[in-house]
Amino acid sequence: MSKVVSLCCTLLFLCSNLLQADDAGWALFDRVQSSVKKYNFDSSFVVFKGGQVETFRWQHGRKGDKEIEHLVPLDAEGVDILRRDGVVYYFLTDRPALVTISDSIKELPAILFQDSQQIKQLYTAVLGSSSVMSGHTAQLLRLSANDTSRHSYWLWVEAESGFPLRIDVMSEQQAPLERWLVTHMQISPELPDNLQRLLDSELPEPASRQTGAVLPVNQLELTWLPDGYQLVSDPHIVPQLQQSLLGYWLLTDGLHQVSVFVQPTQRMPTQAYRDGATTIYMLSAPQHDITVIGPVSINVAERLAAAVR
Repeated sequence: MSKVVSLCCTLLFLCSNLLQADDAGWALFDRVQSSVKKYNFDSSFVVFKGGQVETFRWQHGRKGDKEIEHLVPLDAEGVDILRRDGVVYYFLTDRPALVTISDSIKELPAILFQDSQQIKQLYTAVLGSSSVMSGHTAQLLRLSANDTSRHSYWLWVEAESGFPLRIDVMSEQQAPLERWLVTHMQISPELPDNLQRLLDSELPEPASRQTGAVLPVNQLELTWLPDGYQLVSDPHIVPQLQQSLLGYWLLTDGLHQVSVFVQPTQRMPTQAYRDGATTIYMLSAPQHDITVIGPVSINVAERLAAAVR
């Protein structure tokens, strides 16, 4: 009897320690999400995705109840992106600005901005070891997926400020699929002059949201969803795709999005490949082709394609 009591006490002690470790991990994650919203900072980062490397300058500032954020590509001509509060502007050379409604810039890591309560339902937070990164003391935080339908994340966090220094998107085999790496970061008490000018400048108002293209009526159904995913009830469809689509579903788990397209068959071979953390899977069926695009494993993409009936 005493051995049973001793074993139960040991298990309770281990469970208590695991819960405390998880709480400490989520407390650090909350600091990460807060840091990218509250500080005035000027940073640069590099994105390694597949065989591609992209470099950006990322600035953020707050003044009173106003928030501003600026993202600029550094290694090639690209889109200059500006966010003021809940409006995002995409500036292209010799073309009118594209204006959208959003509280974050989608080209930045979504894990930094999406609702933390939703993320906590999908992941377990585990603190790792400390190291030195770009001259800063960095604390490793692992967000381990609770099931195999989504990737895990490893975050290295600047110990003093809570600012993210590196984010790796990990495969099921715990190998990095994509890497987001800060190469320069400076936090300042004052709003930089260039952000102040952008905050004061006149910018176009966002247009009213246009209704997406309407799909033709058909009998197709998506009969299976990965754990934690739900269908978006009114997904926006690019009008240019309207003529070629027989069916379309958009899935979300609150952090990631997965698209399932059905088009007339082109009699192409079934194929699958990855672009960084994004899987692209194309299933060729006798009557139609099914394409799945999203940050899921190839096995999950195969199952989604097979679930179209």
